[in-house]
Amino acid sequence: RARARRLATRAGVVTIVVAAAFLLWTSLAYGTLASVLLSAVAAVTLIGAVLANARGREGLSFGLMAATIGVAVLSLFFALFPDVMPASNDPANSLTITNASSSEYTLTIMTWVAVIALPLVLAYQGWTYWVFRKRVTRAHIPAGG
Repeated sequence: RARARRLATRAGVVTIVVAAAFLLWTSLAYGTLASVLLSAVAAVTLIGAVLANARGREGLSFGLMAATIGVAVLSLFFALFPDVMPASNDPANSLTITNASSSEYTLTIMTWVAVIALPLVLAYQGWTYWVFRKRVTRAHIPAGG
């Protein structure tokens, strides 16, 4: 656990630098006011997640990292809309929401697949949690870090 925390903190510092460069580039190239504000929120939550991890607050770090991912995705959505992937050579070649979407027939088929498969996956996950519910307890985990 202690080694994982140290590794996550070191990787987090690198992530902050890379994410800051990416968010800055995206904001300068495509940004709107909303995307810039969301990028700032993502940066603050990312820094908070790394600091929380460094202080041993893994739960808080996990929550802040989840918020970082969600807010960063929203930031990219606001910056790039209606493009999903803008083309660097000609804007006409960009992948947009409209031309990236599936056909109505595909969506119908996938809806039925999800209606059938999702309950099976959830039932299987519930069964595995039930089977392994008492295999490891806190008493099995050594104290300290």
